[in-house]
Formats: sequence, C-alpha cells, structure tokens
Amino acid sequence: MPTPRSIILTLFSSRTCSLCTTAKDTLLKAQQKIPFELKVLDIHRNECPKDLADQYMFDIPVIHLGDEFLAKHRIEEDKLLKAIKTYKDTGKVEKIQND
Repeated sequence: MPTPRSIILTLFSSRTCSLCTTAKDTLLKAQQKIPFELKVLDIHRNECPKDLADQYMFDIPVIHLGDEFLAKHRIEEDKLLKAIKTYKDTGKVEKIQND
C-alpha cells in the first residue's frame, strides 16, 4: 500500500497585501476539505529566504506546493483543490493558471 504523500503549501505574502489575505482565506477553506500543512511566510521578514523574497516582491501572493511554484495572485478554491488532489494522487505539481 503506498505511503500517503505529505502535502505542504507555502503562502508567500505580506501584512499589507489584501490579495494575500484573500488567498490565505481560500487556503484555509481548502484545508478543511483536503488536509495539508500550511506555512505562511512574510516576504518582508527574515523567515522568508531572500532569493524568494526578491523573486516574488511584486507577485504576491504566491503559493508553493512542496518546493514547487503552484500559483500566484488570485487563487480559486476549486482549482486549488484540483491541484492538491492531483499532487496527492500522482506526486505531480500542475501549476494553476489564472484566467
């Protein structure tokens, strides 16, 4: 029987970003349907690796699934749930495209 895959999502955000608040709310709703670990990193604090803070400075919110980029800006719950399920079933990260 296969070992369950650990699902870790990281939200790169900022305290002053309203889109980040919305993205976090979407992640918390999705977490109630498919359990996963959620890490929230403020790009303006030392908790966030400098290279990623520099890379995402003008793109937050950004979400990683494991160590891979998953989505940025507006995140729809249904697309997020589909991406998490795909990862859970296959181990593949399918990036979420914004319409």
